[in-house]
Amino acid sequence: MEDYSPNKIPKSTRIFNIVWAVFLIAMCLYGFTNEALVYPGVRGSCPIELTGMPLLFFCVALLSGAVNAALTVIDHYDKRDNERSYKQMSLYLNVLSIFTTTLAFGYQFIINQESAVVIGNVS
Repeated sequence: MEDYSPNKIPKSTRIFNIVWAVFLIAMCLYGFTNEALVYPGVRGSCPIELTGMPLLFFCVALLSGAVNAALTVIDHYDKRDNERSYKQMSLYLNVLSIFTTTLAFGYQFIINQESAVVIGNVS
C-alpha cells in the first residue's frame, strides 16, 4: 500500500483564495444591503440590475464560490486522506454556482420582458 502524502497548496494560492472568498462574501453583503447588484453591459449594451429573487440566486452563486475557494485552503491544512471528497464537493459547488448564476440572469431577463399582449379598451 502506498504512503499517503497530503496536498500542499502554495502560500500565494491560499492567500489569493482567502482574499477571493472575502471579496465574494462582501459582494453578496453589498447586494443584500442595497437590495440590488448591477452587472455592467459590454460594448454599449444596457447593464443588468439584479433585484429580488434573481439577486437571491446570484448571492447563492457568490456564496458557493466563496465556500469553494475556502475549501482549497481547508484541504491544505486537513492532513487526512480525503482529497477525493474535497474534489467532489468542489465540483458540486461549481455546478451550483453555474446553475444559480444562469437562473439569476434568466429570471431577471424574464422579469424585464414587456408583455406581448396588451389588453385594453378597443374603440
